Amino acid sequence: MAADHVRKDVAGGDGDDDRRSKVNGEDLEQPRGDQEPAADHVSRGLAIGHFIRELMVEGAASFLLVFWSAVAALMQEMHGTLSFPMVCLVVALTVGFVLWWLGPAHFNPAVTATFAAFGYLPWAKLPLYVVVQLAGSVLACLAVNGVMQPREEHFYGTAPMAGHTRLPFLMELLASAVLMVVIATASRGSNQTVGGLAIGAAVGTLGLVIGPVSGGSMNPIRTLGPAIVFGRYTSVWIYLVAPLAGMLLGALCNRTVRNSDAILAFFCGGGARAAARKTGRSVPVLTPHAIGAVASQQF
Repeated sequence: MAADHVRKDVAGGDGDDDRRSKVNGEDLEQPRGDQEPAADHVSRGLAIGHFIRELMVEGAASFLLVFWSAVAALMQEMHGTLSFPMVCLVVALTVGFVLWWLGPAHFNPAVTATFAAFGYLPWAKLPLYVVVQLAGSVLACLAVNGVMQPREEHFYGTAPMAGHTRLPFLMELLASAVLMVVIATASRGSNQTVGGLAIGAAVGTLGLVIGPVSGGSMNPIRTLGPAIVFGRYTSVWIYLVAPLAGMLLGALCNRTVRNSDAILAFFCGGGARAAARKTGRSVPVLTPHAIGAVASQQF
């Protein structure tokens, strides 16, 4: 017995080492505690890097949209080389190109606020998104002034039709609602190129319709950038309130329509079950279509 104990001690023992390792906190079957902070640090670093990329995309997209929109407007006013429909086409192609090239982006504070209101973006990110979008718009206007050198009368911002505020407000609100429906629908698709072209076509078409009345902004930074650079804030509240209210209205309408299958199934199923209870018959339970179930998690 003594020899056995000696051999076990020389060989490293059978259970004593395990007990000693557990006492020393070195259980090899359990993960070491110092690995968890390292993993958290890496994941936090990746999240920060991803958020920085999102902000960079928002700034670049906002810059490109406002820059080419302003250049097209100045080409119409200063040189007469573009007609108003061509200006709208330039804007539409710019939106489609930006979404195809840079990927998913808002470049519109009204869209960003709507995503936050419906729970698709944390509220903490909203101020930084808006600041970056506005900074991109202001930088784009400064770049346009440096390249095109417009005179004071060549204002490439958006302004309501002279003597009117109600009609431009309504047009901006309704156009923004329609645009949000298109954005929400396009975001459900898997083809990024088609979605970008659809959104760009909607922006161009709506701008062509309401442009003579309100300028066809549907985007606060499209108005605020030139307003800040030129110092013109006449009726600027229209382009702050109407796009935001319109986007929220469009998202709400789109969610209601996409949930209509579930709503109808609920009412139809409820009526059938009530009749069955009176007659003593059994009826199958109606279930909503897949689109209704999926839409409950979308705009």
